[in-house]
Amino acid sequence: MISVKVRLLVGLLLAPLVGVGAQATAKAKAAAKVKATATQAAVPDSDAVATAYLAAETRGYAQQLTHMRRAYLARASWAELGDRCNPGALRVFTKDTTPALQTALQATVERMEQAIVLQGAGRSLATPEARALLRVVVGWEAGIDRPRWDEDGAGVHRAVATGLTGDVPDPTKPGCLPSPILSDTVTFVVPGFVDMDFPKAPRPRVKAYFGPEGQQRARDEFFAAVGAKNPNADLSYQVIAPMVIWQDYAVVGVHRPRERGGIEVGSGSDGGAAYLLRRVGGEWRLLAIVRSWGS
Repeated sequence: MISVKVRLLVGLLLAPLVGVGAQATAKAKAAAKVKATATQAAVPDSDAVATAYLAAETRGYAQQLTHMRRAYLARASWAELGDRCNPGALRVFTKDTTPALQTALQATVERMEQAIVLQGAGRSLATPEARALLRVVVGWEAGIDRPRWDEDGAGVHRAVATGLTGDVPDPTKPGCLPSPILSDTVTFVVPGFVDMDFPKAPRPRVKAYFGPEGQQRARDEFFAAVGAKNPNADLSYQVIAPMVIWQDYAVVGVHRPRERGGIEVGSGSDGGAAYLLRRVGGEWRLLAIVRSWGS
């Protein structure tokens, strides 16, 4: 009987302590759960971090392009070529007379080019903006029409003709002679497109080959139509590539191969250029000729 009373007494004494312990354990678990939730909230989602970083990077490059363009235009003036035969204007930099200044100017243009390529490489060209850009470059390279220069304000200056596509003054009388290399048909190879909007002009006619196999198709058709009959006939054409668009800026490369029997002749080229353009109100305008080379 005494043993039972002792056990009962001990049970009565321990019961409150067990209740207190259970409450403490529950509170500890709840606190641990709150802490874990807070810790998870404090660790940002990796996708959100990447998205925020890319957005900040995009804003940074856009600001850099804006600043570099303003600095580039601030240093420039115009060389008007008149309206006889080959109208147009050149953006010139008459104050950059030393090698150091000229090197710095070229570096500015190339940094703009690099920013556009870095941000825009790999983006799809299946867009209305890309098709409009291709139309501008093809029309310019074919000697059909010319883009306006990118400038602050209304934009009234037209670019000069590319290569030797413009008319030349007649040395014997006040008139113009057609370009010595302008033909009835100008052939283009456009690797990054499947079709295009052709310039509307009676002359010259534009003929285009598309896709990565376009260059070989142009060679095969030329050989079948001309080269087989005249082995000394040259195939001259323009390759429009690469083309990179980012926001309202674009970089376009143009190469003008010259081949005979599928083999490049002479220097293997009639020249080429890399252009930097900017879209203003839906119109692509020439910002800079990054580099150019002759035959």
